[in-house]
Amino acid sequence: MDNTLVPEVLQMVGQVIPEGVSIAISDGNQYVYYQPSKAIDLKIVPGDRVREGSATHKALEVKSKVAYHVESRVFGVPYYGISLPVISQGHVEGCITAIYAPSAMPIVPAGPRLSFLVGRDENGWLPIPVNEIMYISSNEGKTRLHTVNGAYVNKYNMAELECMLSPGQFVRCHRSYFVNLEAIRFIHPHFHSTFILEMKDKAKSRVPVSQSYASSFRQLLGF
Repeated sequence: MDNTLVPEVLQMVGQVIPEGVSIAISDGNQYVYYQPSKAIDLKIVPGDRVREGSATHKALEVKSKVAYHVESRVFGVPYYGISLPVISQGHVEGCITAIYAPSAMPIVPAGPRLSFLVGRDENGWLPIPVNEIMYISSNEGKTRLHTVNGAYVNKYNMAELECMLSPGQFVRCHRSYFVNLEAIRFIHPHFHSTFILEMKDKAKSRVPVSQSYASSFRQLLGF
């Protein structure tokens, strides 16, 4: 991104970003501007490379807006990031990221969402209504949709699915899991203020809520 555009961009962003939100601007692979807030500071220094797993990295990777919770392993503290890539003539020039403390996670208006996802097994491909998906997992680069009838491989990664699934129905509870709130049977306490979710399938599948997501998960469900 042309650094001469940064002041102009910041002037525009400052009109819509509330107090207490940090701002990071990057070009293709490094940060060119960072403005911390009193609520959260990722200690980014202009010139730092964009870290894998960050909201900025995901937005640059999928070339579209992302909004999701980032674990503390990336910057040392958890945060909620909303990142929007800057695209010029079809090319990604950089990215603008709004950084929220997890307790200040904004409510993002829901846009059009898919009513089904396509899963694959050894026999072929199956359209699966999203309300039949109990949880979604990611392991060794493969995303799986888990239903009462089995698990199916899906082509999207977790960052892409976070932009597609309804946040009122599917919640990120771990870097490797989304859970359908309507499919939770019971919430078990676990070590270090974390939880284990028991699902409503016959096997009573168990899905972890990691420490990085535990606070926002409790806040969302109200317990």
